[in-house]
Amino acid sequence: MKTHSTALAPDTRTPGWPDLADVDLLRALVETERRRRRLDAAMRAAVAEAERRGLAADTGYRDTADLLTDLLRISAPEARRRIECAAPQAPSRSRKMWRALAVAS
Repeated sequence: MKTHSTALAPDTRTPGWPDLADVDLLRALVETERRRRRLDAAMRAAVAEAERRGLAADTGYRDTADLLTDLLRISAPEARRRIECAAPQAPSRSRKMWRALAVAS
């Protein structure tokens, strides 16, 4: 059961960049980055949940990368990168070592 959403992306028309005062352009940069980070976090969470549920197999795809490639119209390497970014990360050895040193102090 392969399906595609018919939901439209939000209207992302750009404001008249040349007309913005410098301070307003700086604010737009900061706000755009804040929104991008929130969307990135939402994508990681959604990909992780799709992976956890085994959604690809349930909807007729070979794997989550195949699902993302078809559904989101992204390349296979990009799909694999998103899956990798969404996977829970074990704390690195250096973080563990740093915590141990901080506790020992």
